[in-house]
Amino acid sequence: MKRYNGTPIKTITAINQLFPYVMPNRNGSMVYLDVSVEIENALAYLKETNKDRPKNDQIKIFDLLLTAIHRIYLERPRLNRFIIGKRYYQRNEHVYFFVSKRELTDEGEERTIGLKLGPRDGIFEVHKKTREDIKESKTGKSDKSDEKAVEILMKLPRWFIRFFAWFMYKFLDERNMMPTDLTSTDSMHGSAYIANLGSFGVQHPPFHHLYDYGDLSLFFVLGGLKKEAVVDQETGEISVKTVIPIRVTIDERIADGIYFNNTFHLLNDFIQNPKKLETFPEDQKDPYPGVKFKKNKRPV
Repeated sequence: MKRYNGTPIKTITAINQLFPYVMPNRNGSMVYLDVSVEIENALAYLKETNKDRPKNDQIKIFDLLLTAIHRIYLERPRLNRFIIGKRYYQRNEHVYFFVSKRELTDEGEERTIGLKLGPRDGIFEVHKKTREDIKESKTGKSDKSDEKAVEILMKLPRWFIRFFAWFMYKFLDERNMMPTDLTSTDSMHGSAYIANLGSFGVQHPPFHHLYDYGDLSLFFVLGGLKKEAVVDQETGEISVKTVIPIRVTIDERIADGIYFNNTFHLLNDFIQNPKKLETFPEDQKDPYPGVKFKKNKRPV
């Protein structure tokens, strides 16, 4: 059966086709990236950009980082691949999940936001869409229907709960039969999950595992700004810079090490040169290689 959010990739080499059989689980295929990115150029850019903007419409550091992540997905489309049912797929959308809390307290209600972005969304478009979704999550009426359904499920016998979880989240999902109403709002079915722990003041963020259910191939954890000694690799000089720690967990089966290395050099370049996030190159790569869309259904 066709999958609602992806197209099977037919150009995968034989050795890569074997990977899902010898490494069948996403958690058994994880690699980790730990970087501290200099952020001073980005902070200067935000200060200049925001000086004429209203206080309630300031572009935040999270907007910039989210845009930089979106741009590497557009420029490096293998990031938007996933494996399910031992098949490789190219995702036909760019959707990023993150948590918004109504109040920054232990008991503050959390809402997971699924932000869909298009192939020409730069920093100003990302800012607008992100603010709209966050505002709705903090002011909108909370929908408790899913929570109530889970409460009913958990009152049933454990053998039934095990069967339900296996049948719904493994059997149906791997056969592309899971109801679209569930998968399209499930935070484990998307391009990436981005945990912005920096908004809570966490300067030493942990790595996060991937999930064996769903089709999420990358998980980003963003830390808070901090001062750090940085060594100039050419001169050997040491200076104190403002950096942001980024932890990334990756399903290594979707691309090779060189591809990931070049990708995160590009991420650093976007953060160091944030002006690039405003415009797009005329020869921008197709962010959906091999994906055939129905008429007028291509994301814009």
